[in-house]
Amino acid sequence: MTSGVGVADECMTVFEEVKMKHKWLYIIFRISDDLSHIIVEEKAGHEKTYNDFVMQMKNAEAKKQCRYGVFDVRFLQNDVPQEKLAFFLWSPDCATVKQKILYTTSLKALRKKMEGITAEIQCTDDSDLTMSNILERCCNKYT
Repeated sequence: MTSGVGVADECMTVFEEVKMKHKWLYIIFRISDDLSHIIVEEKAGHEKTYNDFVMQMKNAEAKKQCRYGVFDVRFLQNDVPQEKLAFFLWSPDCATVKQKILYTTSLKALRKKMEGITAEIQCTDDSDLTMSNILERCCNKYT
């Protein structure tokens, strides 16, 4: 099932800037107010942190809304620096049913355009957003 929601060109431009140039630490996407397109809500440089990313996701939760996100995860694995892209569907328990359905059915339109994602993480509560969970998902992809 698809929602008919399109993906704005800016989404792919900003995604490529993360993927190829590591220009942004994270991107947060939302569905436009008229429900026609997925758009960039925020892009943040490397002066930000993972906690800033989580805080922005939680801001959507306060509005009972969902969000998509991409985070450039950096870590050491066997003493080797790694950079992996993690994709998030933030669908908090308190989000409205309409939001949950719309974001879930629109997910495929966005994801099929994003090659190079290591981990796809569906989050419904704070425990899903912990860095330990994200690192586990990124590392296990290749082990």
